[in-house]
Amino acid sequence: MFTLNDILQGNAGKIRVVGTTAPDPQLVFHAAHHDSRQITLDDLFIAIKGAKVDGHRFIATAARAGARAALCVEPANDVPSDFLQIIVPDVVEALHATVRQRIQRQTETIYIGITGSNGKTSTKEAVASVLSRVAPTLKTYASYNTEIGFPLTLLQLEPEHRFAVLEMGAQWVGELAMLCTIARPDWSIVTNVGTSHLEYFGSQERIALAKSEIVQALTSEGIAILNYDDPLVQAMHEKTNARILYYGLAPEAHVRASDIGGDTLRGLSFTLHYQQESIRIQLHLPGEHGITIALAAAAAGLSAGLPLTEIKIALEQLHTFKRRGEIKPGFHGSTVIDDSYNASRKSILAIAHAMHDAPIQGGSKRWAVLGDILELGSFAPEEHRITGAEIAHQVDYLVAIGDNARYFVEGAITAGMPSAHTYYYQADIENQKELDAAKQAAITMLKEQIQKEDLVLVKASLGVGMDTIVNALLA
Repeated sequence: MFTLNDILQGNAGKIRVVGTTAPDPQLVFHAAHHDSRQITLDDLFIAIKGAKVDGHRFIATAARAGARAALCVEPANDVPSDFLQIIVPDVVEALHATVRQRIQRQTETIYIGITGSNGKTSTKEAVASVLSRVAPTLKTYASYNTEIGFPLTLLQLEPEHRFAVLEMGAQWVGELAMLCTIARPDWSIVTNVGTSHLEYFGSQERIALAKSEIVQALTSEGIAILNYDDPLVQAMHEKTNARILYYGLAPEAHVRASDIGGDTLRGLSFTLHYQQESIRIQLHLPGEHGITIALAAAAAGLSAGLPLTEIKIALEQLHTFKRRGEIKPGFHGSTVIDDSYNASRKSILAIAHAMHDAPIQGGSKRWAVLGDILELGSFAPEEHRITGAEIAHQVDYLVAIGDNARYFVEGAITAGMPSAHTYYYQADIENQKELDAAKQAAITMLKEQIQKEDLVLVKASLGVGMDTIVNALLA
């Protein structure tokens, strides 16, 4: 919730309002959206000129959907006379300035920034679930973690929100530092440093540098919640004067897990330790990475003063998040593991390890159906080869779809997987017709080959659209 006055004051001297002679500065907007399809009554439409789509074309659509106003560079003509059009030189800069003004009115809220190469969204969901047991909590919508999505989330702040759990992504060094100028985190959580977005960063060291910006932004009163098990994250303690709270499996972690056991796909159990206290927890999240997510959320809960008994309740109520390790019944009595939302080498191997360690009936097989990992640039062949080589000992059959996916197969065969256990369907992922044909060929083969009790993992970067394969393989 925010007001027209937040926009006016945040952008003083750079703004012109058309549509009414005397707009009320106290006019309230419940939310802001840059997608006209998400507009509801009395929202603000953010008209952004993108590389492919100009949001200004949809101002009239947003007005018809109930928007009260639009933030834009140039006004549209075909709107009601009382529809406000707030004209600024740069819409994104104006959006940021509005948020800075808005959060000045909410000094009691604790802002928690979450970043990392993998697991940001799942960790955000878990942290918000735990903190909601303390007080009303705002969380990032979906994966809105960019220079546009991050401020749009903050404009949904309500006066009762004591916590704001904010996913923060980066594709270049300096991006997180920029986001922190919009809303400085009071607590920062770093999940891991992997190889996502290597195309933009150029090296894992630069990825670590970029992720550390969320820790550098903390004041001495802040808390840096760091994954002790990732050396590059652990080392970020040198970047801040804030209090350090480590989480992980290592005995040196402040918030740690021990005595891990159970079903790696449907949820492990573990003992949670903090200081002199401990408690047994049964998760419903897949793999050891599910425990890491839970530990980060527990660390946030402990920072908020929540007792272990309350943290246990919150963690045991967590279930797999949409398209992130969801277990679904497949055709022929198989089980489909829908991890199709996104992919990196680390996330592929994490879920593959969980599948490998899961119990299956004698004679049943484990399948990995993988599409391209995107945004790797010149590093793509090697990243796919390494992934293929490491996954070769985790699954029985490998199905690869895309262009760089061929290197999954190359790496797996080099590591010892029989070539007869690999299938490659070539496709230019920019050519939708070609990609659809490759997916359909893979679906046809899988429906012929997969048997009862087989486990089938489906995973790729979001742009490959592997959810279509998941849907085709369901019972």
